[in-house]
Amino acid sequence: MITQLTKTKALRELMIFSLPIIFGQIGLMLIGTGDMIIASKHSTETLAAIGLAVAIANPILMVALGLLFGISPLLAQKRGKGENIDKYLPSVFLLSLLIAVVFTGVTLLSTYIVPLLNYGPLLDKMIIEYLTISSASLFGICLYQGLREYLQSLEKTFAANLVAIIGVGVNLYLNYGLVFGEWGLPHLGVAGLAWASLGVRLFMGLILLVLISMRHKLIARIDWIFCREVLQLSIPIAMAVFFEVMAFCSVTLFVGHFGAIQTAANNLALTLGSLTFMIPLSISSAAAVKVGHAYGEKSFQNVKTYIFVSFFISQFCMLFSAFMYFTIPEFLLQLFTTDTQVIFWGMQLLFLVGFFQFFDGAQVILAGVLRGLSVTRPASLAIFIGYWIIGIPLGYYFAFQCGMESKGMWTGLVISLAVVALMLGMILKKRLKTLHEEGL
Repeated sequence: MITQLTKTKALRELMIFSLPIIFGQIGLMLIGTGDMIIASKHSTETLAAIGLAVAIANPILMVALGLLFGISPLLAQKRGKGENIDKYLPSVFLLSLLIAVVFTGVTLLSTYIVPLLNYGPLLDKMIIEYLTISSASLFGICLYQGLREYLQSLEKTFAANLVAIIGVGVNLYLNYGLVFGEWGLPHLGVAGLAWASLGVRLFMGLILLVLISMRHKLIARIDWIFCREVLQLSIPIAMAVFFEVMAFCSVTLFVGHFGAIQTAANNLALTLGSLTFMIPLSISSAAAVKVGHAYGEKSFQNVKTYIFVSFFISQFCMLFSAFMYFTIPEFLLQLFTTDTQVIFWGMQLLFLVGFFQFFDGAQVILAGVLRGLSVTRPASLAIFIGYWIIGIPLGYYFAFQCGMESKGMWTGLVISLAVVALMLGMILKKRLKTLHEEGL
């Protein structure tokens, strides 16, 4: 018999499940933040170049990872139906490596578009060097993400997220040591940032592989039907991730035309906004698994309870984030830079970041819930419309035609997130009505 959850119990379960994921996601974000901190210590040009390189590499990386995001909700549904999911681990392992092979090649090909973006000889050289060296890091990060998704489906979150937290220290050591030639490491300058990314991602993937192989069997028959199921669920997720990440990265690429100062401010605003976004993103991952498991059990009431509770936690956290961006933006920016011009522009952008916290928290929870219910294609379409049909064109108009520059692009992001949250809410309402009519 299926136990009906109270909201209090669901809140406790989600918090216990989410907390390690939150720390792990913040760890992953701090790895990127560490890159920005070390880059800013090197020079403003380095900070601008790394931000632009990441803007090119991140959409590719996130599509690769997005193709693995369907693993945990799919396996959670199978668990809810009473299946033993251990047999699927070798398939997860192989699928992760195959995706890494493809997207390493795509990252290398992306270096050919850099001269077309015309950021100048110095920045172009730095961007191409970073992309070339860091492309092989896809093997480490895809392996890590695939194994992490498998463990999340079992609601085992400690090991993978501990590895991410340890990775923060490893990344800072490699970044500072390789950029400035400290602690017995070679002095590589800007290239050291790329080598550090390669090193820390391989470290994370291999360490998690060793830990998981101690208790689970990795060598067994590959279930190609399961791999196809994962891709069928994940391809729309990957496309949605691409549309969203590419929207934020396109903002960085457009802002790059307003000079190094605004580009650096944009990178810092994006870094801070992404850092606080890790909390609702983690809750979304937990909600996808919990909702998927309840859906597999055919418990409609538990699905609704998990949706309500995940929204409550997310919006409470985003309220705190918005308050912080409205009240202490200068203090936050001074943690990264002492450049008064960068801080001036960054404060204006952080006001807009604070403004869209509620929309951002809502849309990511909705996306996670819909993944748990295996509704991914309509969500992908909604995200495409919100960003690329409405928000980004408006942001471009505000930035280049109305003279708002970087503030115009970020205003477009506010509009995008509001539209996406509204559309995903409508999709979820329709799906819940269908489940109710089906008697679930």
